[in-house]
Amino acid sequence: MERLRVHASVGILDYELRSRQQVLISMRVEMHGVPDIPSADEVDEVLDYRAMREIAKQEAESGHINMLETLTGRIAQRLLALPGVDVAMVRVTKPNIFPDCDGVTVEVLSRRSDRSDDCPTSP
Repeated sequence: MERLRVHASVGILDYELRSRQQVLISMRVEMHGVPDIPSADEVDEVLDYRAMREIAKQEAESGHINMLETLTGRIAQRLLALPGVDVAMVRVTKPNIFPDCDGVTVEVLSRRSDRSDDCPTSP
């Protein structure tokens, strides 16, 4: 999903604390072990991207967040909780923050780490 437009209360500057501003949210997920073509042409065999959109909107509109990194990470963690999602990439951009650039972007790449060999063991 590319550049979902939502209004969020995010930032630490006075004007950011007083009003919402547009942010652009892009998301990508990887689902390992899922066939390239579903056995039936039905939505219940794939990840319904409406769920991704709803997660991003809920997180962005839920209340004030100081850091863009916090918003980005929260969306990524919720995407990882969706059935079958192994990797989530989330990019959040605040456009037109500085006059000399198109925007400020934070990107997070999160991976599901539910394998037992990812956990440190004690001797």
